[in-house]
Amino acid sequence: MNKKDLVRRKLSVMGSYHTPGCTNYIKRAKNAIFLSPMNSLEHEYGKFRVCYWLKKQGYNFISEAVENSTGLRRDVVCLDTGEIFEIETTEARAKRFEGTGVTVVKTWELTDDVRFGLSLHGKVGI
Repeated sequence: MNKKDLVRRKLSVMGSYHTPGCTNYIKRAKNAIFLSPMNSLEHEYGKFRVCYWLKKQGYNFISEAVENSTGLRRDVVCLDTGEIFEIETTEARAKRFEGTGVTVVKTWELTDDVRFGLSLHGKVGI
């Protein structure tokens, strides 16, 4: 994919999301981590780790954005690939994303000394 196509893809993915509580014309800031006081500290830490890993890999992202077509709020969306990341703190909550194509980050498997298997098109890390 050449540079021009990559820019088009990023703009297309970014245009598919907006700021919660606003119209579709108000977009989320790129590469900014937005915190929600409704989430647990564990959830927010998981979101930070995903965003940090994406940025370290050279990818751009948006966080806590609402998908225009479905109205669903997404924790993190990679603008370069369109991949959606949902951070979950319990296995029961994680099950709701089975078979949806959403990458679930299981915070109960995160540790500071062990890398967990988060894959973005063949790249493993975090």
